[in-house]
Amino acid sequence: MVAIGTGGKRYAQAFIEDERVPFDVLLDEDGLAAELVGTGRLGLASIAKPSALAAGARSLAAGHRQHKSGRRPFQLGATLVIGPGDELLYADFEDHAGDHADLDEVMAAIP
Repeated sequence: MVAIGTGGKRYAQAFIEDERVPFDVLLDEDGLAAELVGTGRLGLASIAKPSALAAGARSLAAGHRQHKSGRRPFQLGATLVIGPGDELLYADFEDHAGDHADLDEVMAAIP
């Protein structure tokens, strides 16, 4: 399992330590991976969506806080499960910040 982040090395190290991330974290500082995968960008319309506001409220209530942003703070994320031979087994693209993939679906897609 690997995470790909948009921040610099210092931000990634802080994220790994603060969140106790147990897997490798790679950096996409120039945005090439995001471009290749086709992730979207956060815009005013997506920030104001009721679902985005609700996700933000749930996150704050759970004690989560935004870490320092990287060079592309408006970059939306994606969750991909890629199997042997580069077979795409699962893909979920964020529509807004906090629109994360369903963990049960992700785990079910892992061979």
